[in-house]
Amino acid sequence: MMAQSNKNLGTYEASAELPEVAFDYDGYAEVSKAARLFEIKLIDSKYLIKPEISFAIEDLSKMTHGFSGDSDHFTFDAKQGLAMGHYRWTAEIKYGRKKALRLVANYLIGYSDLANFDEANVRHYFDKVGRFATYPYFRALFSHHTSESGLALPPLPTLSERVN
Repeated sequence: MMAQSNKNLGTYEASAELPEVAFDYDGYAEVSKAARLFEIKLIDSKYLIKPEISFAIEDLSKMTHGFSGDSDHFTFDAKQGLAMGHYRWTAEIKYGRKKALRLVANYLIGYSDLANFDEANVRHYFDKVGRFATYPYFRALFSHHTSESGLALPPLPTLSERVN
């Protein structure tokens, strides 16, 4: 689901839902101490810009924009201690109901040193920390594409959410 906002690119809404179980704070803390990021790779991206972007920038009253991110394709091998998955980011600008600009990027993320940890804690760590690990790359990609398109847009905002 795309987070929407009028005139504020800072809206974020997580799409991935965690299962409803009692949260294991100690287990999560152990995972966060042990986890080692060994890979972040951009594996796919799509950038689309339409002529309506010129109108959207000139007429801010009809422009809406936002961004969202979610994780998927999560796999965990407890014996080898490897957690891998994708994190997908989307940024979009609309003029009225028409999409004027859209960037979608998928990143592969890998964590090691997680042998014998509980999968639920590893998944929670992956979902929470993976967004902070990949977002700077997405933010830079957005700035690169919009700049190359000759658009004078501000960069996407920094993420400031607390990791629970």
